[in-house]
Amino acid sequence: MKAVELNRIDLNLLTVLAALMRERHVSRAAGRLNLGQPAVSHALARLRELTGDPLLVRHGRVMEPTERALALMQGLGPALAQIEATFRAQADFEPERAAPIFRIGLTDDLQIAMLPRLLRALSAEVPRAKLVTLTVCYRNAMSYLEQGEVSAVMSFLKDLPADAKVRKVRTARFAMLRADTVPGKLSLDDYCRRRHVLVTYAGDLCGTVDETLGEIGRQRDVAFSVPQFGSLPAVLAGTDLLATVPEHVALALSAQGGLRFEPLPFEGPDYQIKLAWRAVTDKDSAEMWLRKAMLRAFND
Repeated sequence: MKAVELNRIDLNLLTVLAALMRERHVSRAAGRLNLGQPAVSHALARLRELTGDPLLVRHGRVMEPTERALALMQGLGPALAQIEATFRAQADFEPERAAPIFRIGLTDDLQIAMLPRLLRALSAEVPRAKLVTLTVCYRNAMSYLEQGEVSAVMSFLKDLPADAKVRKVRTARFAMLRADTVPGKLSLDDYCRRRHVLVTYAGDLCGTVDETLGEIGRQRDVAFSVPQFGSLPAVLAGTDLLATVPEHVALALSAQGGLRFEPLPFEGPDYQIKLAWRAVTDKDSAEMWLRKAMLRAFND
């Protein structure tokens, strides 16, 4: 294994290696770094010369790292993250003059419930900012964060990366949406008798509400499932279908008109919504502003 003298190492080469390890593709790494593909290829050639190792070997459409590359990133990854965090912490942030590009991950229901307020806060306080919002769910939120696709995610979260920061936001409970004009609230018998639409990322016909009903010896009739809460106004319109959704999205959708918000006729389940962010942005003043704005937009 070839030893590398420290004075021969260009930090820019290490950032290229980190991007290649993340993307496993030269052109995608170039896009992440805002560089041309030839520049990334040249940097990889220099890295191979420095280490005496191919580092990444093409396998089909992707490039697979060698053992040397994996060992390098095991040591270099935390060091590069610390360097990035140090520079971020020193950067000045003047909201009225700054022009950051924020990238966040939100579930579909949180986009409906909080994104309009967040956009208003951005327009009023950081008018030159730009915001990229990616739709996430509990299945992929952490990979988006770990890969640097977003700097912060808000969702029901599982399997946090070791270096992620996290804060509990709110305990979410469920409520009912209906579009029919039948007066009065539904009883539990009515609820179980009516047909239901289930919003699920898993593409099935059973959710956590069905598990709760099963615990009390009841069952509902789930007729359809859809992948996004935003489709509910169109799906429910003109029908007697019911949708059981997180309370925050029920309030937001019913406020738009056409749907009625109603408490569940039984003690429903709940879950924790959390905000997680990359450790390298923990002391970044612009990202700190963003996280506070996200919390205000959801909790106000």
